[in-house]
Amino acid sequence: MWNRPAPLRVEKPSLQMKSVGIIGGGIGGVAAAASLHKLGIAATVYERAAELKEVGAGLMLWPNATRVLQSLGLLEQVQFPAGANTHFLVRANCGKILMNIALGDFDVPALCVRRSDLLAALLTAVPPDRIRLGHEFTHLEQTSSKVQVHFANGSTEEHDAVIGADGIRSRVREHVLGICEPVYRGYTVWRGVVTYAGSAIREGYSSETWGRGSRFGILGMGHGWFTWYATANMPRRDPPSLQQRKEELIQRLTGWHEPIPALIESAEFIMENGAFDLPPLPQWTAGRVTLLGDAAHPCTPNLGQGGGMALEDALVFAKCVAGASSLDAALQQYDSLRRHRTRHIQQRSLMMGHIGQWQNPVVVAGRRVVTSLLPAALFEHNFRRVYSYES
Repeated sequence: MWNRPAPLRVEKPSLQMKSVGIIGGGIGGVAAAASLHKLGIAATVYERAAELKEVGAGLMLWPNATRVLQSLGLLEQVQFPAGANTHFLVRANCGKILMNIALGDFDVPALCVRRSDLLAALLTAVPPDRIRLGHEFTHLEQTSSKVQVHFANGSTEEHDAVIGADGIRSRVREHVLGICEPVYRGYTVWRGVVTYAGSAIREGYSSETWGRGSRFGILGMGHGWFTWYATANMPRRDPPSLQQRKEELIQRLTGWHEPIPALIESAEFIMENGAFDLPPLPQWTAGRVTLLGDAAHPCTPNLGQGGGMALEDALVFAKCVAGASSLDAALQQYDSLRRHRTRHIQQRSLMMGHIGQWQNPVVVAGRRVVTSLLPAALFEHNFRRVYSYES
């Protein structure tokens, strides 16, 4: 069994904060509520949807993320249905392995989970009456001691502080910091979840295959289930029908190694989203309002760290609240501890996306040669720097 780091201590915070409003019922928002609840702070999640669920496929939780779950006492619950990952392969589209990266021995595992399973586990750590559905945020008003939050259904709630955890197109961020339009990075991402019983995928091995302007990743979720993703350079567009997505992907990736064609063909649902992010924000906080997760630091999906960064934010925020003597001090510490870390992840993810999406045939051929010659130990060292982070 994995060694256990120190959990989030349950003690009365020195800061006299009684309630926090959290806008957004995704992974980051619910994780923040769970972390604050452990401190005895009434954290209420407001979600605009009528039903709380995570759409999407699988989600990679690297050790920096599973370490947060362990601190919250939720790791074993998430680990049971998930698949452990021990190696990461970089492959050419013909199937040749260019690099075999060992993910290393950590105190906690690297897991691939369904987003819905992770959200369900986090919800067990939040009192049901602290989840308010059908509450679409419209605006907020601040005084020196409180924040009033207004919703489209006509209700108003008051809190000591508010966290905007409402995603890359955050309305809370727009309200407190001004309009920050997400940047399209020139490629589209498709995702699917399938079962696979063949022999072309080794247990514990994830992979990403590189072609010209396209990639295909495979992540094992355990029990014969896999999540996959594909990318392709293209202008922004409205997603076509499911059948058109599948046909387009099969055509784009004709001739790629097994089991890529089979995984695409067997997908019953395929998500399509453009690759967006934002340049690092100059600040996350305005008065008694701060941001968390994709509302604060959205990044392109090239390091598998989107969910992990939101989990880190949630735990760090709670720890800052637990140790601060004032709200200003807590928010300043949170901002200081997180912005350097998330900026690094945003920039590195953007760079990896640029490299992975190279399309010029000469450049792509050079990338293949260089990748096959570089020592895997170099990448293992860089991975360790990212994954060793403790919130």
